[in-house]
Amino acid sequence: MKKIVYSFDVFDTSITRIWAKPTDLFWELGDQLRQENLIQISPESWSHLRMEAERIVRETGPVYEVKLDEIYEHIARSLNWSTAEVERAKQKEIEIELLSLRPVPAIQKRIQSLYQANERVIYISDMYLPEEVIRNFLKENKVWTPGSTLYVSAETRINKGSGELFKYCLAQEAVKPSQLKHVGDNRQADVKVPKKLGISVEYFTQAHLNRYEQLIAQATQFPLKFRSLLAGASRLTRLQSQETSPHKKVIWETTASAIAPTLFGFVYWCLVEAQKRGIQRLYFVARDGQILHKIAQVICRNWGFAIDCRYLYGSRHAWYMPAIQEISEAELDWILVSTGSFDRFLSIRSLCDRVNISPEQLKDVLSRYGFAAEKWDLNLKQHERNLMRNIFTEKEVTDLIVATAANYREKAIGYFRQEGIGDGVPFGFVDIGWSGRTQRSLSKLLNIAGIYPESGIYGFYFALQERVKPFQEDQSLAYFYDVDQPSGDRYFLCKYRCLFELFMSADHGSTTRYEQRDNKYLPVLRQPKNEEAINWGLSVLQSAAVEFAKQLTTNLEAQECTTDLFDEATEILSRELVLQPSYQEAEVFGSFVMAGDITENSFYELAPIYSLIDWCKLLLFSKHPHPDAWFTASVVRANPIMKTLFGVKTVNKIRQIRRKFIKPKLTNSTQQLSQPT
Repeated sequence: MKKIVYSFDVFDTSITRIWAKPTDLFWELGDQLRQENLIQISPESWSHLRMEAERIVRETGPVYEVKLDEIYEHIARSLNWSTAEVERAKQKEIEIELLSLRPVPAIQKRIQSLYQANERVIYISDMYLPEEVIRNFLKENKVWTPGSTLYVSAETRINKGSGELFKYCLAQEAVKPSQLKHVGDNRQADVKVPKKLGISVEYFTQAHLNRYEQLIAQATQFPLKFRSLLAGASRLTRLQSQETSPHKKVIWETTASAIAPTLFGFVYWCLVEAQKRGIQRLYFVARDGQILHKIAQVICRNWGFAIDCRYLYGSRHAWYMPAIQEISEAELDWILVSTGSFDRFLSIRSLCDRVNISPEQLKDVLSRYGFAAEKWDLNLKQHERNLMRNIFTEKEVTDLIVATAANYREKAIGYFRQEGIGDGVPFGFVDIGWSGRTQRSLSKLLNIAGIYPESGIYGFYFALQERVKPFQEDQSLAYFYDVDQPSGDRYFLCKYRCLFELFMSADHGSTTRYEQRDNKYLPVLRQPKNEEAINWGLSVLQSAAVEFAKQLTTNLEAQECTTDLFDEATEILSRELVLQPSYQEAEVFGSFVMAGDITENSFYELAPIYSLIDWCKLLLFSKHPHPDAWFTASVVRANPIMKTLFGVKTVNKIRQIRRKFIKPKLTNSTQQLSQPT
């Protein structure tokens, strides 16, 4: 049998760094050298000095391939270092390199398989570090196989880029070019050059930064260490993927690079703000709070936040309805929300479900208004929706709702007490947003129970697109967008709020109410499992988000970042994903099925594929298939002809012309639901 030798590049193929770029490590080296009084210059100046020294030694020396010793000899002359100081600095660089290296799982697994199959494995690297040091790096990261050989340019004084190092390997291994199979990440040195020599090559780019990671790594408004380790943590998380299906790979990789940093930044902000205010306990409210709670636990454990983080089952439905003591305009607005949005399914039964009553209990009233039993489950027409306000202000109906609310209220309050609310510990709660109405309902319930805290309740939100009137002493704080303090065009990003809700989906159904069993209060869920989300791949998203939190909190210290940095990074990443999704992202995330209302009686894809009729409605009436459509992803998913004719720019141009010549007739609901494109 013909002998085959498998060769692997080392850096960014077999192993990679926690840093976004290899040279970012020099900043950290400079910072530590300054702390040890070896240098008095800034880390930035040291980084420049280190790179410049390497360049000069390469260009002025007898051979292009240089050793680390030669680089530091040049630096020593510039800084007037002693031999001992040179050695200390050089060893510090090697130490930081070792601490920053991580195995690339896919290559690690492949190398282990080759070793178990008794195949010959070698390593080839263009690097200034000694062979012994690099071999130690590979061993420490469990990528080295016994009996392997490492070929390093610093030792041989020839490199891959010229092809000479490959020729040297062929001679040493006593094989022909056709018997060498090489894997590497450099298009020139690892692919084009060996390919010309007749060597079989594999271009491996998994360890390269993707577009999200590049955006962060190149964001020079951020401190270098922050942006480098943030992008590096995304890459390390992305490389941990063990998913084999294309669908789930997209979920994992997009989460690692775009979604996880967004969620992490929000949770970190919640913890920092809570700590500032002396809050000792944070309740992460279902369902949005499930993944946020998991991330919070990682941050508290690794960054030392002494905050008790708990998961609290709740929802708009479970809290708003029990808080009803009368049917005023505010209650009516909540009961009848979306009655003016005719692209949402709405039936008599779904309206009754909002206040935990059934149409059967209202059959006499409904009959007087012409709603026989066979109409209770049908989508209401426009004139029928207009009658709902009259029906829900009938005394018989309002009395029933108030009485029903009182029954549910007792159990809700029992659940809150059971979970520690009212025990005197200062607390706040975390939710995605978007108005603060849920917080007001909670506060009303606690006030009725006599356990509303004197200092009020703090609500921590991802974004607030509107603010309902707060309850007494309550305060609502927003991380990414606050309608009272608008920032740039983040409002338009938050218009796609269902996409952010997807990121914070849970693996269980929504909470509808609470019940008492054996002296314990339990949440009653609409479904025990969120089958749609689970089948879509929710566990992949959550696992990637938690893995990112572990990577980042391991490699970056809390004092080395601020919430403002994460906030700005969130905008960069959100803008890229929301407004410029790839085809794969649009397909995978856009096909996620969302509930159309709080009672989950209708469902739709987040980014539906628009039909010709849908495009016409959009151009003529600014009407989307549903008000929460992720339009930019729908454009990406469209067939090529429609995409060409009705791209985002084309649609916006036609809209501008239409607005100019046709006076728009916009209702309040249309203004509220209009979308950015």
